[in-house]
Amino acid sequence: MADAYAVWAEVTGEGLPELALMVCDEAHRSSGSAEKSWTVVHHQDEIPAARRLYMTATPRIWLPPRAGGSGAAEGSAGGAEAVGRAGAYQPLPAELAVSMDDRRVFGPQVFTLGLAEAVEKGLVAPFEIVVLELRDPSADRRAARRQPVPWGPGAGEAKDGSEDEVPVEQLAAVQAGLLKVCAEEGLEKVITFHHRTLEARYFSETLNQTAERLHAEDPGTYPAEVWAQWLAGEHPVEYRRQVLADFEAGRERDGLGTRVVSNCQVLGEGVDLPDAVAALVTGSGSMVRIVQQIGRVLRMKPGEGKLARLVVPVFLGPGEEPGNVLESDSYHPLVRVLTALRSHDARMLEALAVPQNGGRRTGGRSAEAVLPAGAGEGAGAFVLPVRFRDRVSDSALALFLSTQVLRSEGAYWREGLRHCQEWFERTGALDVPYSRTVGENGNFPLGKWVSDRRHERAAGAMPEHRVELLDRVGMVWSVPDARFGTGLAWAARWAAEHGGSLAAPVRASIGGYPIGTWLAGLRAQAEGPAGGKGALEAGRRAALEAIDPWWAPGWPIGWQRAYAAARMWWLASDGRVDWAALPARTVFEGEPLGRWVAAQRGGWAGLAVEQRELLAALGIEQDPELAAVAAARAERAAAAGPRVSQADRFGLGVAALAQFAAREGHAKPRRGHREEVAKVVVEEGSGAERVETVVVALGAFLNNAKSRRAKLGPDQLAQLAEHGVEWA
Repeated sequence: MADAYAVWAEVTGEGLPELALMVCDEAHRSSGSAEKSWTVVHHQDEIPAARRLYMTATPRIWLPPRAGGSGAAEGSAGGAEAVGRAGAYQPLPAELAVSMDDRRVFGPQVFTLGLAEAVEKGLVAPFEIVVLELRDPSADRRAARRQPVPWGPGAGEAKDGSEDEVPVEQLAAVQAGLLKVCAEEGLEKVITFHHRTLEARYFSETLNQTAERLHAEDPGTYPAEVWAQWLAGEHPVEYRRQVLADFEAGRERDGLGTRVVSNCQVLGEGVDLPDAVAALVTGSGSMVRIVQQIGRVLRMKPGEGKLARLVVPVFLGPGEEPGNVLESDSYHPLVRVLTALRSHDARMLEALAVPQNGGRRTGGRSAEAVLPAGAGEGAGAFVLPVRFRDRVSDSALALFLSTQVLRSEGAYWREGLRHCQEWFERTGALDVPYSRTVGENGNFPLGKWVSDRRHERAAGAMPEHRVELLDRVGMVWSVPDARFGTGLAWAARWAAEHGGSLAAPVRASIGGYPIGTWLAGLRAQAEGPAGGKGALEAGRRAALEAIDPWWAPGWPIGWQRAYAAARMWWLASDGRVDWAALPARTVFEGEPLGRWVAAQRGGWAGLAVEQRELLAALGIEQDPELAAVAAARAERAAAAGPRVSQADRFGLGVAALAQFAAREGHAKPRRGHREEVAKVVVEEGSGAERVETVVVALGAFLNNAKSRRAKLGPDQLAQLAEHGVEWA
């Protein structure tokens, strides 16, 4: 593609249009050395693109060299420290290293799907690790003599017996152990991964000799023959396809139930084998390669529901017993595989490293996936089972993981804690946005790190000492509760400055905090039925009422705001105010207090009982003269007769609502919605009736009805509720 852009520019003198979106799958290939060809995808001048999306299951982080010339180290996203020999050759100096945590190259990380969450969602198969504990023939000759060694092409083919030798005794032991697992678990399709092609070939071509020996000893358990083939990079593509087709065909093709295909660096990245149910992983090679090997058996067809197994051979030394994970140094292949899985999802390994207080077992022969305490459905609750030949206690397994697999997690955790402390010193709380990154190069995902710690604690997987450390730096365990607490503090300050009232305008702010918007949102929640979805919690309602009992009145908030101004005027006058003599032009606290008081005294009959009581407490009473004027005005309106033939305008709105709800299936029109309805008009004099079509502003009708719902009668509320109006 880069050549195409270059040639076009050379031939035509013009550049090709840039790509709208370049998707770089298997993006880890473009990390590492800045000089390798794959990094061309990063260069805008060679392949221009408006946007780039990098995708990978195996992110590669290249750590800078330490002072003193130590070698570069490739680690996982978990933050492993670079470890190297002083003065060693440095193949990737800092200026040439392209690391996937470098935002300048790869941009921000926008989405991550953890392995445990993928299992919970049914996207990949749940799995378990079966530890194949074997006696090392090279260290225990007595054990080697008990394990007959098959012979086949590939063993010592070189004349000098050097590089082409394969460890036939070890491979024979692995063959026997794998066939035993297949027989016990009923595994039919297995992939084995080897460090050398020669070993893959030897393993495959001699597997049936081991099968025959096991069948002779126990014909009821082991088959007399298994299907076994091997693949190498030198094999033609068509041959590979034929072998894989035979592998996936299963028992129906040749009657052989157990099928094993062995390979070296063939069945890795980009190969899809959804029918494979188990893999024998030796734990050798790079972390990226091990992750790719594991991925071959985790894939599954949608809805297949298989359980995958990762078989990891471990050779015990002289005097070592199976399951003695804390005292043996022979379990390093298992450590390598677990470390590779950790690069997929560290939380899954951390959960396994915390002994369960009860419930199912997480170790031993009957290991199971468990739900951590407090984790609900879909909460990424998959915990990796690890099975040994003999029972391994949960505490021993947890200590083994903590000391052998999660050792580098301490450095990563300490780095996160340091960034938390710095954030708290700047902001006063650990309410960190999820996408926020910090650090010298802006590549530490503090928001995600803090969020992961909340999930960790909610799942019961965080040690208490870590909880205490985070509490010391102001950890916010519940973001909604913390944000409510912040808003409540500002609300108390607002009320202190406004006569104890929380009737703030929507656009009001205090100290830069949008108190008006915050209160308006809570009032909307308070309108719903208690305990309903989205309704305001009783504890929060009580906290607000403790500041202002009338923070969410049943009448317009503007009325309450004017009342608060009147109350402040009354307090400032020591309770001695002649409201009747208050000039109409009086303005106080931004409210037209004079006109408002006059309106209340004249419209007394239309006020709710609670409003009258509030006014009376300030000495505001009904004005007989103003009330008489209001009554006369009402009589004139009544004498004019109704403008519609239905009971009143409210009835016309209900008719429009009924028509809308019947058609749309709900009672939530847009605010500007207008509904055409038929109405009956009675002609004056003749009394004749005719039907006319009128347009009802239904959205405005419902909005107005909601704002004055305290004045609606029970029958009116019942009519609205009948047609699906929730607040009624």
